[in-house]
Amino acid sequence: MAFYNYLLIALLFILIGFLIIPVKRKLIKKGRLKRTINVFATIIIVFITCTVVLFPNLKSIQTTGEYSYTFSILELTDKSRIDEHKTDGSHRKMSVLVYYPRDDEIVSNSCPLIVFSHGGISTKTSNLSLYKELASHGYVVASIDHTYHAFNTEIDREKIHIDFEYIKELNEEDSHLDIENSYACFQRWMKLRTDDINFVIDTFIEKAMNESNSFYQLIDANRIGVAGHSLGGSAALGVARQRSEINAVIALESPYMCDITGVDGNEFTWNTEPYRCAVMNIYSDSGYPLITTDNKYVQNKNHLFNQGNIGYYYIEGSNHYTLTDLVRTSPILCALLGGGYKKSGYDTLKLINQKSLAFFDEYLR
Repeated sequence: MAFYNYLLIALLFILIGFLIIPVKRKLIKKGRLKRTINVFATIIIVFITCTVVLFPNLKSIQTTGEYSYTFSILELTDKSRIDEHKTDGSHRKMSVLVYYPRDDEIVSNSCPLIVFSHGGISTKTSNLSLYKELASHGYVVASIDHTYHAFNTEIDREKIHIDFEYIKELNEEDSHLDIENSYACFQRWMKLRTDDINFVIDTFIEKAMNESNSFYQLIDANRIGVAGHSLGGSAALGVARQRSEINAVIALESPYMCDITGVDGNEFTWNTEPYRCAVMNIYSDSGYPLITTDNKYVQNKNHLFNQGNIGYYYIEGSNHYTLTDLVRTSPILCALLGGGYKKSGYDTLKLINQKSLAFFDEYLR
């Protein structure tokens, strides 16, 4: 449990003690003041209890690599794009969380780069366990906050929250009721995310070649992988289509949205050209059944069985959100959002770490 939760629990006991000890009656004699303080203290007690119960922020998954690691948070501006969510003509900005190994003996330009894209309503911290594990094995991992798709982010010291219209689109989209609307949404969402990922990759490659006094010098621009959860995995698959230097992609329960080329009646049409790079799909109990029932997952069905360099892994007993660190930071919320799960959240995260590390080691080392 996080340190701040221990502080909250200590405060909780103090407040409860204040409400029940007889001394309070002597200190506060006026009835109205006493009632006001009682109500205020009770509200705080309820708030603290909910916070501790809903967000215990359980301990991190222990890394297995030989390297210590650290992180940096970058704010990047893509001067080639105008931010469509703003009206002042300003350029697209985003926050990027970077985990990387910290060891003076690491040779420059020797670490593979992994760029990660979070799920539909999430943040760049969605899969911290995976970032740390990869960094401990000598990878540089860059996780993007897709501004206005991220639940919240911070740019220029300003909090930016998720876009309301985007949330509305996510909630109302149903490819079985209005497939044309779904296709339009997919095109719009994937364009924003793949542009973000491509910009980050381009920036990191350029910095790796020209900077010699930061983590950029660690990056081997010839060994690049992409990964993501849900919509983020869909975008990662799309970028793998676009860039020949991508060697490996991991999609955590993601439909191949970028492979959708149009609509034919009640079905999508697909780009069925083989992938140049290796692909690993990871599914939970939430997404695995959709492969045979949901028209967004037709390409996943096509790739269900190992076809050359495309494979999959199904984690039974997990749900869509246990594939992320939400199962560690808030197990209750994870169950409420994704349904129950039987497999330990820690076991699921460890398994994802193991499978991802083995996969990237095979194709990026």
